[in-house]
Amino acid sequence: MNKAHLKYLFFVTKPYSFSILEPIQDVIINSNCGDVKWFAASSATKYSCPDDQLKSNKEVLEYDPDAVLVPGNVVPHFWPGLKVQIFHGLDEEVKGFYIITGFFDLYCTTGSVMTKKFSAMAKQKKHFLVKETGWPKLDPIFKNEWDFGNQKNQLIKQYSLNPELPIILYAPTFPPKYTSAPDLLDAIKKLKSVKYNWIIKFHSLMDESIQKKYKQLENENLRVVDRLNILPIMAGSDIMITDTSSVAYEFLPFDRPLVTYQAIARKNKGINIQNPTELVSAIERSLNNPREFSAYRQSCLQDIHPYADGNSANRVLTGIGEILANGLQNDLKQKPQNIIRKYQIRKIIAKSQV
Repeated sequence: MNKAHLKYLFFVTKPYSFSILEPIQDVIINSNCGDVKWFAASSATKYSCPDDQLKSNKEVLEYDPDAVLVPGNVVPHFWPGLKVQIFHGLDEEVKGFYIITGFFDLYCTTGSVMTKKFSAMAKQKKHFLVKETGWPKLDPIFKNEWDFGNQKNQLIKQYSLNPELPIILYAPTFPPKYTSAPDLLDAIKKLKSVKYNWIIKFHSLMDESIQKKYKQLENENLRVVDRLNILPIMAGSDIMITDTSSVAYEFLPFDRPLVTYQAIARKNKGINIQNPTELVSAIERSLNNPREFSAYRQSCLQDIHPYADGNSANRVLTGIGEILANGLQNDLKQKPQNIIRKYQIRKIIAKSQV
């Protein structure tokens, strides 16, 4: 690679953002093409950053980053550098995914569907650029960093599960309007001691009262785990159950059975059930014929993430470098005032410095 040596700042406000940005950091470090600093705010401050961390607005200004990479929806507008949206998921299910917040200079899209929509908005608004790069979080999957057998054995050992039983990963979304967790509680309770291993991974923002109810189900076959990066768990799971969560799309590259509960978009990516009573038959059908929806999974990936080379992080960095080298950000129109959001982000930064 022949990239300019740039200063990158990774801005995270949610715990799950670390695993999205780490593959980019790995490329930067391995290719010696820049420096990386992190800035954590909001709920992300409860966790350790993967590398050097800046802890004040003053430190950011002194660092003077060339680019600020963000998986969230906002970024401090008063910081220097190209503001780059990396996205927190591949989600098309819930409203708000295509809302332009007016904070970013560059949107790094994951595939043709997203690119088409953001490019149309960029043409209209003229205050941001769009580059299709793929999603860096998925790079380790396509680089085959996890062997299914080895990873499954590791999960069995780590969580003291039965090696003779398949592993079912249940990973629901958290918004009350979309989550399956309350609806599927009784169904999973009935299945917790049957012929499956269960690993339940909640979103970090899931209602604590719901989490508590599931933790009460824990036994030798069922574990509720707290882990920032869900991909290693996916890598060793025979099947995943979810709802409208973006993790459904993260699971597609593994090409293993997926069961969704009342999904909204791309319902043929797996078995989409409407009632908790359908869960048992959906699990059995998936385990008996794991290849049933393989063609649909591949078709879905072609639309939302066609890149299987594990080089999305490289494409992000190349895109940033090209824009900065050619000064394309200087041709963008002025962004909207966004006074309320700007005030909110200042409060978030102020709280993180306390």
